[in-house]
Amino acid sequence: MGHDEVWIYEEWDMAQWCLGVDLGTSFSAGVIAAEGRFDVLEVEGERRIPSAVMLDERGTLVAGRIAQRGIAISPERVERNPKRYVGRGRMLLGGVPVDVADTMAALLELFVSEGRRRFDGADPDCIALTHPVAWDADRKAVLLAAARKVVSGVRIVLIDEPVASARYFASAGRADGGSRLAVYDLGGGTFDAAVLTVDGGDFAVVGEPGGSDEIGGEGFDEQVFAFLGAQIERLDADWWQQVTTNPERRYVSYAADLLKMAREAKETLSKFDTSSHYVVGINEDVHITRADLEDLIGEEIVRTVDILDETIRGAGVEAGELAAVFMTGGPSRMPLVQKAVRERFGDRVRTYDDPKIVVAYGAAQLAWKLKVEHHEPGAAGLSGPGQASGAPGAPGVAGTGQRAFTGPVAGPVAAAAAVGHHTPGAPAVVPTGGHRAFTGPEGGATGGHRVLTGPEGGATGGHRGPGGRSAGRGGAAGGDGPSVQGIEKVMDGVLEARVETGQVFVHQAFEQGHLLRRLDGIEGRYDRELGFGRLVEWAASSEGVVAVEQVGPAQVLVRALTRDLAIRATHPLQMWGNPTVIAHGRTAWVFFHSRQVVGVDASMGLPWGETGQLAMIELDLGGGFAFQAPQPRELGPYAQWFLNEDNRLRRLLDQEAPSGTEPSSSVGAPGCTVVLGQFSSNKPMFQNRHQDFRPWQVLCLVDPGGVVRPTVREPGRGWLHQVVLHRGRWFTSGSAGLEADTADGRTRLVMPRPRGGALRWFSAGNEIYAVGTDQVSPARGWSVGIFDQRSQTLEFLMGKQSATLAGHLTSRHRWERPRLVADGDSMWMTMQDAGRSRLLHITPGGAREVHRTPGMFEPVARVATGLLCLHRPDDATGAARDRPATLVHLPL
Repeated sequence: MGHDEVWIYEEWDMAQWCLGVDLGTSFSAGVIAAEGRFDVLEVEGERRIPSAVMLDERGTLVAGRIAQRGIAISPERVERNPKRYVGRGRMLLGGVPVDVADTMAALLELFVSEGRRRFDGADPDCIALTHPVAWDADRKAVLLAAARKVVSGVRIVLIDEPVASARYFASAGRADGGSRLAVYDLGGGTFDAAVLTVDGGDFAVVGEPGGSDEIGGEGFDEQVFAFLGAQIERLDADWWQQVTTNPERRYVSYAADLLKMAREAKETLSKFDTSSHYVVGINEDVHITRADLEDLIGEEIVRTVDILDETIRGAGVEAGELAAVFMTGGPSRMPLVQKAVRERFGDRVRTYDDPKIVVAYGAAQLAWKLKVEHHEPGAAGLSGPGQASGAPGAPGVAGTGQRAFTGPVAGPVAAAAAVGHHTPGAPAVVPTGGHRAFTGPEGGATGGHRVLTGPEGGATGGHRGPGGRSAGRGGAAGGDGPSVQGIEKVMDGVLEARVETGQVFVHQAFEQGHLLRRLDGIEGRYDRELGFGRLVEWAASSEGVVAVEQVGPAQVLVRALTRDLAIRATHPLQMWGNPTVIAHGRTAWVFFHSRQVVGVDASMGLPWGETGQLAMIELDLGGGFAFQAPQPRELGPYAQWFLNEDNRLRRLLDQEAPSGTEPSSSVGAPGCTVVLGQFSSNKPMFQNRHQDFRPWQVLCLVDPGGVVRPTVREPGRGWLHQVVLHRGRWFTSGSAGLEADTADGRTRLVMPRPRGGALRWFSAGNEIYAVGTDQVSPARGWSVGIFDQRSQTLEFLMGKQSATLAGHLTSRHRWERPRLVADGDSMWMTMQDAGRSRLLHITPGGAREVHRTPGMFEPVARVATGLLCLHRPDDATGAARDRPATLVHLPL
């Protein structure tokens, strides 16, 4: 959306008033507009209220002064700066995960309720909410969602904070018509800058606004906290260590008091040269001077002025052409900030006595402007409920640069919310270099390893001759290939289907809930079913079925079922994200995050990824009806590092990084394996930034009975992406490529990984296949080969550079896994080419195409009479398949 104002229309009644609200990082403010007058809305008797939120013991969210007072009583239930979580996931309040939209709604409710009280309970006609200029569509969607929780049938307008400030200054006559002005907005959590031209009481943005979401008053508080903490540590190191590391309530409360003291010290230094404070816990005084503060934050302040300068130049404006530089935001009142901006821009700098109110004023003016224009007779572009305006600058919204649309927010954000995971398809950086998987120049060796070759760019079939070498074969996928006729429909609404010991189980999804059914044949009949609210993951074995049902935020029920889908045991569990479920014989494992997963990036001194804590429980599927709940086993910290495709998605694992891997079942052995991505760093209290980052991996072998055998893998050997125990032998895929253990216990590189691509092993009976892609993002090219046990090399079977796999080898999302299924010693897999799905049968003797169809076509299970597949003719084949499809039978 950039810096455009975004507005949503719904049905509404004529109202008397409008509301502008600035939900800030540290403090929030609101202004009401009625009959053309604008008044600061006092909430709880204050013009500015703390942005703190608290989850009380009844499970109710409260905000403002009450929440701030709760820091001294129950600091673990309070979040001082909920705005920081927008776009970063949930927060924990009293151990309960809370959605950031709910906390922002609790803050907004204070202003809306106070306004309703003044206007006899009537809702406002329009609410204008401000946001940092750097916020993307996802973060803005959180703000809209919060507003919809508070009001319905009310217009919601979003406006950049510096633009709201400029609107106020322009309307107040502080800039002449046609002049250009700049806004320097330093808030509690972000810094924003913008250049605008003024036309009477209106404006237009020039160029692109600039800013940083890493510089703000809260960060300054944390630096003062660290400065005072260093003094405390010298006076009483043991007490300081307890305050910064001990989770006991008293020490958390001490830490909160010290952070409050740091903020007060920072504010005191705006008026005095020195600030001294008494620390109750150690019975000592600590001090900080204005010079100390300026040393701590001086570089960041200079950076904000540089950003403003860059923004002005980027707008094609000379500093001398500016009529004024308006300073807003609480920290802009600091002497160092005033000095830095004035040294750069001289007497053009203008301030206002309450910069927080300026932003809310501008938002309220926009809300009232839209109300007046909409209700004026014949107002063009705003003629009725639900109607969008024309292009920017259309009559009725002249010169605002606004874009209007109708209905709820759509697109990737809404889609991700609907299915519970990120939606692929965002633009990505295209890596360069590398080579085609399983190919080499003129069939020659690369790096001292045997490399397999097929015709350039073409699809290749092949079989292994007596000497283990690949020989050509007709009927390859490059031609028309055979097409199987007579596909039979089995049932609709199927998400997944699996076959275990001759029995077919299907997972169906409907609006009223999910079903797990056991089929009686392939005619769509079923003899057993079990209903769920939302079935998030399940697995079947020869002894039974294990299913995980979502019943609330971070709350699930783990059910152990018989093969007849009778419930043996139900165990409640708290987990974050989707689990991984593995069933092997009478043993099943559920791997899950026992703590909230946290998104991290370079702003925290870490790679682009997520951190969490992996745990597991083990279930006995064949031990009768169980009543004793299994005890969770903590495996340790679990980090995954991703390709940063668009500064938003976290889905494709970085093939150069030491990520944790998905747990997988061992083949030919009763246990399973998982790799934990872990790291160490120095992270000062409240600074939220890691230093001296050092990663490693831990390979865990999990045996029945709860036995976990960890092995630390230090840097220098290459990073593991996949570990397969196949028939008692280790096969791994890592940053270097595909590796296999030799008879003497050594590890041998079988195939180097293509630069920018990925390689994975897949077990099928007594055989193990390798599947590769030339490029991960965007997906490009594919190859498949088989490991020859005698020659210890890969034999090329098929590949095509102009086609791609259906699914991703490196995605962490279950709906983006490769579309392939093992069948004895062979595999069935889907590739996508020219918008069509092509079903391939991979055997030790070669590979051939057996079916081709428009839309999504995915093999799921082999049965005696053919192959069960999922089909959605109206869906373009691609990486994701997250909607129910039709289960069909492909005769073979």
